[in-house]
Amino acid sequence: MKHSFSIHELKIEGYTEPLDISEYILDRYVYAFLSEGEALTGIDGLNYLIGPGQFIIVPESKRILIKHYNNCYGFIGSFSISFLKDASYSILRTSKPHLQSFWFDDAVFLGHLFKRMLTAMEDKDYTFLQSAMDMILCQVRPGGKVAAIPEKFLQLVFEGRNAQFSVSEYAAQLNVTPNYLNKTVKQHTHRTAIDWIEIARLNMAKALLKDPTVPIGEIAGRVGVPDQSYFARFFKKKTGVTPSEFRNQ
Repeated sequence: MKHSFSIHELKIEGYTEPLDISEYILDRYVYAFLSEGEALTGIDGLNYLIGPGQFIIVPESKRILIKHYNNCYGFIGSFSISFLKDASYSILRTSKPHLQSFWFDDAVFLGHLFKRMLTAMEDKDYTFLQSAMDMILCQVRPGGKVAAIPEKFLQLVFEGRNAQFSVSEYAAQLNVTPNYLNKTVKQHTHRTAIDWIEIARLNMAKALLKDPTVPIGEIAGRVGVPDQSYFARFFKKKTGVTPSEFRNQ
């Protein structure tokens, strides 16, 4: 039984680059709860932005790629169906990941519960861990809707080939105005649309710079900054080094 359940505390200060984190697949359910910070997670090609007070549960055998962590504090773990006392919860009959937000009081309660679960894991108190998972799963219900426009926007931005688009071009793809796109993305992710575009642009640039056969001038154009001098300034401002220095590290 002890190998069919895990829980770990997340304490990640600052920003963790996507290229530092590998994709993985587990033959069990994966869950995470954030009390602070944010994490952008790709699951079978779709993006899920997890923020404070949010809980995500991912069905078994899904491809999971953490695209970035930013000042993340919370808990992450996994479990198999066989670990549970009751496997009849509706959330376990869905084939897609489920992201749910909790109000302040409930989020505080979950934070305390997960801390107690860490202690129970150390004490090998599996009876408590089973009861705690029952308590959590009964509060998680499928069917909750995530804001469509911000999720679709993040999906477009992080597809990779689209990082060169402007806010106006993304807005046109989503059939909304640029002002509405900026407003709703900021409201639901606490970052502006251009912030996310720059994150995606920087990630793409770093990936391309790892291939020495691709000229830096070509990389600038491919990430939507055709002026190589501006691209170099943008890259150094974000990373502290020039594109050439990054390539030679």
